[in-house]
Amino acid sequence: MTTKVKKAAVVLSSLLAFTCLAGCGGNGDTPDGDQERITFWGITDQYTSESYKQLVDAYNEGQGKIDGVFVKYSPKTDSSANHISYCGSARGTVDIIGVSDRYVFNNIAQGFYTNLQDYIDDETTYTRNEAGEAYFSEDNYSANNIDRFRFNAETREAGAGEDLYALPLVSNASVIYYNEDYFLNNNINIISVTEEELDAYNAANGTDYAARGYAEYTVEAAPAEGLKTSENLQGETVVKVFNDLIPMSFLEVNTLSKYFSTEYNAASPSRYGILNEWWFSHGWAVGGDCVKWDEASGQYKFTLGDKQPNYLVTSAVTVNGTAYAAGDILTYRDRNYVLENSSADISAHLYELPSQYEQFREFCAWSQEADKKVDDEVYGYEISPSPATLNNSSKVNYFTSGEVAMLVDGTTEMDPIYNALVGKTAWDIAPMYTYREFEGEDPAGDGTLKVIGKEYDGVIFTGEIKTVEGTKIVGKLSGSSQNFGWAIPANSSHKDAAWKFLQFLTSEEGQSYFVANDAGAPSVSSFVNSPAFYDKENKKCDNYRAIAIMTENCEIGDWSYFENGEWISDWSLELNTDVRNGVTTLDEFFDHQQAGTDSILAGYKFKLHGKE
Repeated sequence: MTTKVKKAAVVLSSLLAFTCLAGCGGNGDTPDGDQERITFWGITDQYTSESYKQLVDAYNEGQGKIDGVFVKYSPKTDSSANHISYCGSARGTVDIIGVSDRYVFNNIAQGFYTNLQDYIDDETTYTRNEAGEAYFSEDNYSANNIDRFRFNAETREAGAGEDLYALPLVSNASVIYYNEDYFLNNNINIISVTEEELDAYNAANGTDYAARGYAEYTVEAAPAEGLKTSENLQGETVVKVFNDLIPMSFLEVNTLSKYFSTEYNAASPSRYGILNEWWFSHGWAVGGDCVKWDEASGQYKFTLGDKQPNYLVTSAVTVNGTAYAAGDILTYRDRNYVLENSSADISAHLYELPSQYEQFREFCAWSQEADKKVDDEVYGYEISPSPATLNNSSKVNYFTSGEVAMLVDGTTEMDPIYNALVGKTAWDIAPMYTYREFEGEDPAGDGTLKVIGKEYDGVIFTGEIKTVEGTKIVGKLSGSSQNFGWAIPANSSHKDAAWKFLQFLTSEEGQSYFVANDAGAPSVSSFVNSPAFYDKENKKCDNYRAIAIMTENCEIGDWSYFENGEWISDWSLELNTDVRNGVTTLDEFFDHQQAGTDSILAGYKFKLHGKE
């Protein structure tokens, strides 16, 4: 069996050493005379109770004595949808409460939580450890993790620039789980090197790997010695290389999926190549979404079927008053401005990307049978199980049973996958796919992956990423995550004390207890991007760096955009039944859903920054 070629791990001492104190749980001890007692509810259906117990005990025995605060911990299930019972009464029963990002905007609008911005703006309220270092820094969170807890209760605007009402603890990012045994047994060579480190890795090891998530090479152009060969979809003997630290393009992930789909490979060990029930990474990769703010009508519109192209900025330019840097993608508002006000001066700095409709069609094609029409131009790919094929089996079970070679799901599914496969099947994790173009290769997902080192029309294909004005033609790396923030109820009688503990709870030190128990990825950027996380000792798989990459790049899904889910119920039901099962074409789908969804959206008051 081929083994992975791994980048040498950096061995560092662990971030923290800690021991669970006697009487773990913080429930049997009592505060010192000068300590203010607060109540903290930990959501144990998301993260392990043991992590909370260790954290609370450490705080009560250490920083809590400095802060003059004693924490009473109680395990609770998620009650985000019913916080009026706990945060809306005159007398509070809890001082720190967890809230899902799915409900946070609506709950803030109802006045359930304390606005943290006054505390954040006053650094004299910041608690510090014995070394004098502040536990909290607003700058130490990626925008994707912290901005989902910002809201203006008066204007009903959410996201960047608004006041903060909760702090994130750990993240549940989308990643690709892959069956390593399937890959290796089918002579797919695996490496783990980031794109940023690849040149140095090649120079140090005498290799010549291309910056691709999945690539095929001629035998003569093999990027390293000793690599296994196999046949590609065209019957050519090639060297196949999967890099589980570089996001795949759509063409790459589709090609790789075909090797593990019986429609294309009768000898495949799995029935399908990949399973993903979320369209997000397809659309967000090019700047598309299912809703965007329409300035002409003054409301959100359902834009999953938007057929206008998107644009990548190749060099600095100002569009409609907005300054863009190279590598940015135009917002919907400014994209529309370009379409309506064509200018050679602006267009020279833009590169056309696929439309949201094209990306959504690509997603729908995955699960449809090869003889079924997705629309008038595209037939199904049959590389992913349809909802009907799943037949009530869970996604995780489909992966652990070997029916699918790759699975897109959240990091909270790592425990059940590990428990089901430990000692049986080797598996690992890779980052999500995104839009990427390569010189001389058609990026369309149903195209043919070119072989590096092979001559096409007199030109040797190198597999180099396409650049325009020195800018890589790469879309946005993204995926969805449902995260929790910890808030101080508006009816708490101990707000100042709660703020002190909240800083510790969500700090690097507080999050280390969850990392040690493998109960989530830290939302603090300096921690998730450090060897203390991705090279920790008790890992359940090798590639925690992929988790770190996606933790920084995942954002809220469509279920979390507005004050209720009515707007999404009808179209998501039809999408996940008739459309993805091949009963309804996309044209029929939008005929059924466009007007009704727009009508519901017209009544919504919330406005999300970034959805313009």
